[in-house]
Amino acid sequence: MLRIESLSLQLDNFQLKAIDLEIKRGECHALLGPSGSGKSTLVSTILGLKKPDSGHLYLEERIIDRWSVESRGFGYLPQNLALFPHLNVEKNLRYGLKARKLQSLQTERNLQDLIDTVQIRPLLHRMPATLSGGERQRVALVRALAPQPNLLLLDEPFSALDSHLRRELWNLVLRIRQEFETTMLLITHDLAEAFYLSDNISILIDGKIRQSGAREEVFFHPESEKIARYLGIRNIFSADYVGKKNGKFLFDVPDLGSRLYTDNPPCQKGSKQLLAIRPESIRLSEREDDENRIEGEIETLPMGSSTLGIFKPIHGTGTLELQLHGYAPLQQRKKTKIAIPSKHIILLKKTRD
Repeated sequence: MLRIESLSLQLDNFQLKAIDLEIKRGECHALLGPSGSGKSTLVSTILGLKKPDSGHLYLEERIIDRWSVESRGFGYLPQNLALFPHLNVEKNLRYGLKARKLQSLQTERNLQDLIDTVQIRPLLHRMPATLSGGERQRVALVRALAPQPNLLLLDEPFSALDSHLRRELWNLVLRIRQEFETTMLLITHDLAEAFYLSDNISILIDGKIRQSGAREEVFFHPESEKIARYLGIRNIFSADYVGKKNGKFLFDVPDLGSRLYTDNPPCQKGSKQLLAIRPESIRLSEREDDENRIEGEIETLPMGSSTLGIFKPIHGTGTLELQLHGYAPLQQRKKTKIAIPSKHIILLKKTRD
């Protein structure tokens, strides 16, 4: 549907570097990245507010690099929502339709369906200043969808809301996607939001897309240390490849004072590797035959909705961050054993790029 090919753009000291991105019709594609990574610059280029120095944007195989903002037919929901304060809700909703001269019977039917789906009919005659944060979000969403855009860009529109309201609107977006088959590009730095709403994810860091793929593939199989750390994985260790045994791959991990089996083969030449372990993949071990068993003690145990802690192996100088759901609180400094399933040990590329 929308394809970006080798797009580059220089802006002062910042550069988008050879961006490749494909958004398929009907999908929600999340663009993740830290502040300053280039998300807003890329969005402006997709919308047509900035022109690329090189590369191309394709809409249904037509090059649209030089098309105007209006001719692209994209919808945009910014973080500040940009509702017109002097117009009531209904006039806000119809503003874009009138500007584009979209006044067909089908357009009107689509607008009324959206109003009912998002449940804002009681708000039509109210002014934006009288609406709650969640109500303004709903109105802005309908206004962006009313012209039936080729693509809807959601530019961190839910970041200022509390967690309960944010999840309510996530569910609303999912329902709209199902009922109206809307293609969406979600720009966010919220990992939970991206995983909840998207089909596919691209991670943009320092002006370059570092990894793209299905959400499960990206979240659970990051390709490099930089991506793993961005995704919140702190358990990253140097390892030496020992060899293949019993159909699995064995690594010596000095920081943990242990040898660990993984289902994943080395991802680079040579014996030196980097491996990552998600905190939620680690569990307490009560069986002698548990895989990748390590003895140690819980060093710290912060309070929270789940049992969290830092595990220090008896052998080795490193530590492991734990997240154990459903366990009774553990006693600090008490000797215990953990196990790490081999399928959950991730091999990373050594490069930090």
